[in-house]
Amino acid sequence: MFRSKNKSPKCIFIVEDNAVYAKSLELFLKSKISGVEVKIFPVGELAIDNLNQKPDLIIMDYFLNSKYFDAEDGLSILKEIKSKAPNIRIIVLSSQQDMKVALAVKDSGSMYLIKNDEAFENIRKIIG
Repeated sequence: MFRSKNKSPKCIFIVEDNAVYAKSLELFLKSKISGVEVKIFPVGELAIDNLNQKPDLIIMDYFLNSKYFDAEDGLSILKEIKSKAPNIRIIVLSSQQDMKVALAVKDSGSMYLIKNDEAFENIRKIIG
């Protein structure tokens, strides 16, 4: 579902309001995927504004308003991205385990992962 002709993504957006987590994920991805460009956005609205950069993959947190209280949540951002660029692969990360959210993400054609100690490795396995 997320692999495209065995080629690694060249551009990945990370949408995460926790700067330390985002930087850790960026460093992990760069160590596992040669030549990948990673861009970090603290809110989904900024990622949407930069879709013209044509990311191959967007990895985003579900809760994006812990620091920016007026930011939209991950599901709203997911729907907006899919309406503008339906073929972009998206992985939504969340520390909560709400089945309704997980099903809504899956119904959009995206993947839902629990944000836990295995999340980085699970992302690596998904994107190949």
